[in-house]
Amino acid sequence: MNQYKSIFNMSIGETGIIIDMETIDKSTRHRFMDLGIAPYAKIKLLNKVNFNQLYIIEVDDVEICIRQKYARMIIVQNNN
Repeated sequence: MNQYKSIFNMSIGETGIIIDMETIDKSTRHRFMDLGIAPYAKIKLLNKVNFNQLYIIEVDDVEICIRQKYARMIIVQNNN
């Protein structure tokens, strides 16, 4: 059974495939896509820091930090 959730709701070490990020404003979404954060990208949640305000994710062997605001808007399909 596949489960959909936001990065915000993932547990540390959990992996998933990005399936939706349409609620993010267009300019930020394009910036994320330039960094590899795009639909169908495989991600792994590495850590939550600064009182869960920042989320460190791994995309294509690159660590990227995103704000909680965006972690709530990026929907992934659970891979575990």
